[in-house]
Amino acid sequence: MPVATILAAYDKATHAADVTTFAAEGTLNGEGLTGTYRIVRDGRNEREDDVLGPRHETSLRLGDRLYVRNANGNVRELKGFLRRRALTEDLLDSGAFIEHPELSRFVGWGDVGGTKAWRLEVDAKGGEPETLWIDSSSGLPLRLEYLDGDGPSFVDYSDWRDVKGRKIAFRNVVSDGDHRFDTVQQTTSVTLDEPVDPANFAPLAPRLLATDRVHTVPLIEREGHVGVTVRIANKDWFFLLDTGAQSILVDSAVLQAAGVTGEGAMEVRGAARSGGLTAATLPRLEIDGAAMDDVVVSSIDIGRNLGGGLKIDGILGYPFFASAVVEMDFAKHLMRFGPPGSFAPQGTAVALDVDRELAEATLMMNGHLDAPFIVDTGNSGEMLLYRPFLDAHPGIVPFSATASWNYGIGGANATYRTSLDDLKIGGVDLYRRTVDVVLANQGAFADRVDAGNVGLGVLSNFVATFDLGNATMYLAPGIAFDDGRRRTARM
Repeated sequence: MPVATILAAYDKATHAADVTTFAAEGTLNGEGLTGTYRIVRDGRNEREDDVLGPRHETSLRLGDRLYVRNANGNVRELKGFLRRRALTEDLLDSGAFIEHPELSRFVGWGDVGGTKAWRLEVDAKGGEPETLWIDSSSGLPLRLEYLDGDGPSFVDYSDWRDVKGRKIAFRNVVSDGDHRFDTVQQTTSVTLDEPVDPANFAPLAPRLLATDRVHTVPLIEREGHVGVTVRIANKDWFFLLDTGAQSILVDSAVLQAAGVTGEGAMEVRGAARSGGLTAATLPRLEIDGAAMDDVVVSSIDIGRNLGGGLKIDGILGYPFFASAVVEMDFAKHLMRFGPPGSFAPQGTAVALDVDRELAEATLMMNGHLDAPFIVDTGNSGEMLLYRPFLDAHPGIVPFSATASWNYGIGGANATYRTSLDDLKIGGVDLYRRTVDVVLANQGAFADRVDAGNVGLGVLSNFVATFDLGNATMYLAPGIAFDDGRRRTARM
């Protein structure tokens, strides 16, 4: 089907490119939570506020720059994967892709609820491809498809209404295919081509760790993992330190001790996709007196869901690391932390992509292949490689018949153990790294964005400082540094 024919049909049906300003608000409902949304757009500026249960998140576009403030007030500028996706979404939302047929291609026919649809892949310059499913009879979009971690997610459009001669979808359903966790956005009002208050586009202010000093605390090792003592509700708890976690996760016993009730029934993407996650707001969380107030956390029965036997009370993920600068000296078993800018990191700077609220870095494998990895202090091993990456790059590590298991929230995944000849990180070559290849095709360890992750077995060679607020990690060789040159391959 010619792209020009599809674009002409879409333009005739929606008149999307004719809109000068746009404002809408409505309700959100999903995963056992309810809330509201509001969006306003004026030219190249746009703001969206989503409230779902205890979570309040804001996204802000100012020209070519994009910012997100999460439920805990951490503000990040999108510069990586989500920025690339946002470039394509902006092209679609504005209708500007109609004027650039060279950025689209017909990728076949589809069916949405019995309606025959054109599937049009759109990819902005420097963006990520997304596929628009368009009704071949009406020209109206039925679905948007995009990559989200371990597979595609979808936005289904319906309840089309006329607003000033333009067609607007008043109902959008966001799904990853498991409809138990769908989120429904129902619009209640739309305003087009009316003046927009510039105050909507004020810069987002971040919330930082509440302390006036730099802290040094013991880095506690437990079964190959590292964590710290966290104080909640006048009681001490052991929390894993995990730069590979997008949230702060607490055991249900922690909520009970704090007298807080969790809300919702959200999806977990850990070792497998599962349910049972709730959301809550803890009044206060302290580490050595440094405080995070009104902390939005996720909660689950960790012992029942972890599967590997590790006893922890919670996980400190992205919201903690984004509100502070955190130095981890693994050999000396010490963690130093304070507000951003409170001390100068040591070592070589490594740029991070924190768009997905993870610490992701591009590292070199075997001297020639650059690949994105999650830098994961929550992984006790050296490296994981994910099956989708290995399928795309066969031979980067040899196959091995040595079976192993990788544990995470939701259970365990079968793996096989092999070895990578050379990994370059922080300007340093590390040789003969032990690699577990995860065989799962769903869950966090089947991610299609990253090649895998690097864990404590690699990071323990360094003093590692995480400044996620500035999307940077610093690595300095530690006192136990060993580049592995004298190792034999481990399988």
